Amino acid sequence: MIPAGNPWQKEGQLVATSGQRLEMCRLATSGNPKIEVLDIEINRSGPTYSIETVLELEKNFPAFEFSLVLGTDALKNIMTWHRVDELIKKIEVLQLLRSGEKINSADIPVGIDIKIVEGSMLDISSTLIREKVAKNADVSE
Repeated sequence: MIPAGNPWQKEGQLVATSGQRLEMCRLATSGNPKIEVLDIEINRSGPTYSIETVLELEKNFPAFEFSLVLGTDALKNIMTWHRVDELIKKIEVLQLLRSGEKINSADIPVGIDIKIVEGSMLDISSTLIREKVAKNADVSE
């Protein structure tokens, strides 16, 4: 799991700091040895782009294959991402459906091979996690 360092598409918006995003990821995955939180985007200066992260991962972990897990909202905007054509050739894109969410073919950009991930998942949002962290509330459930 890699929290965004300086998300270029959210410039000028009120968002959690990179340190807060890192801590939220660590809290959310604590106790799960199958998930590692990496701070490679947090440590990079300037805007962070997914393609640069993937290139760094390939260099540092050549034996691994990587996937990009996106919710429906992020998937709708993927074609606006920096060097998206290169990105989608290098990684598998997984669309994560929240509980009860239906697949809308209009939301899937043309030219991207998407795999759908559905099943029993936590019905939670990053907004809810941010609110809990701000109140020092437990986010482990």
